Amino acid sequence: MTPLRSARGFNAWIAATVGSELGSGILAFALTWTASGISPQVASAVLTLTVAPSVALGLLGGAVADRFGPRRVMITGTLAMLLVSAALGVAVILWMPSAVLLLIAATLIGTVAAFQRPAAGVFPRLFVADADLGAAMARVGMASQFARTIAPPAGGLLVGLIALSGVAFLDVVGAVVMLCTLLLIRPPRANAPARDAVSLRGIVTGVATARRTSGVPALLACVGIVAGAVIPAVLLGIPLAARERGWSASDAGVIEAGWIAGGLTCGAWFAWRGTATKVSRPMALGPLVVAAGLGLLAIAPAWIVALIGTTFIGVGVVVFTAHVFPTYLLLAPSAMVSRFQALLILVQQAPQLIVSPLIGLFVAVVGTGPVLAVSGLVATLATLIVVTDRTLRTFTTNR
Repeated sequence: MTPLRSARGFNAWIAATVGSELGSGILAFALTWTASGISPQVASAVLTLTVAPSVALGLLGGAVADRFGPRRVMITGTLAMLLVSAALGVAVILWMPSAVLLLIAATLIGTVAAFQRPAAGVFPRLFVADADLGAAMARVGMASQFARTIAPPAGGLLVGLIALSGVAFLDVVGAVVMLCTLLLIRPPRANAPARDAVSLRGIVTGVATARRTSGVPALLACVGIVAGAVIPAVLLGIPLAARERGWSASDAGVIEAGWIAGGLTCGAWFAWRGTATKVSRPMALGPLVVAAGLGLLAIAPAWIVALIGTTFIGVGVVVFTAHVFPTYLLLAPSAMVSRFQALLILVQQAPQLIVSPLIGLFVAVVGTGPVLAVSGLVATLATLIVVTDRTLRTFTTNR
């Protein structure tokens, strides 16, 4: 492991990312909270419409970033988000926050995110050498996770003080800071534009190349397995287990904080010390730690045991992702890196749409414990894939 050698402008972008993510997270909470006051159906629709465009338009978003460059796409997307938030703030002042208004806002926010996320995911690669990419992405991930962690409680406080309109204008401030930062900084590494990327052929070629690139299908399978096994199990499993075992809402909140704390602590270590050069070992270890955490959560007789389990889950996820994500970008051809990133985002999100309703169905039949235990066993399949893939077993970041 080697400490990150910071590139000029990179830390400024990370700082701006914290503000931007915080503003977006607070706005997302305020939208869902306001929608829940109309009806549960509207709240569910708002939440779905902030995610669905990333699944539907993500591959196109990656193609656009490959064609015009991540920085240009992020500048355009940030400006679009600024206009959406400002328009929402004005609209809420002029009219009551109706269901139609909230659904339109959610759709626009999700659409902007579909183009922003692939570009933001590859942006660190333009600032650092390949050997430092793991530490750079760990630093970005830690900053984003910190913002997402404090956004819900901050949103709960602010929506009561300044209402949805005030929260929307607060997001405008975060967007302005990010826009100014992106206009001022210049990544030291150039991005070669792929002129044929924004076409059906260009998108299909990106997916086909990913399928043929050694190590990439295995990584995508691992990410899909871990995302499908962990995220629904944690987000649904914790409240369901708490109700089943007689724990309080505050107990459930502390238990969920364990996975955040474990991830932040582990991310801080990688951001400070760097990631392993031989990536197969931590990539194989991470899902095993996740499985152990899910196993503890499955059998936990008391909330303190469940807290230890979720802390293990957070550590395991970050050990895994801190090495998988930079390895994936390093395996991607430079002209297709954003399209590869968009495919990675799609693989992360799509399994959750399938697994979440299945968890609710099986918990009603067999209880929470067996479902969480099976989720842990599923996570170990990622370890099996890593150790049996020759490219991943031999890959190092010292290239």
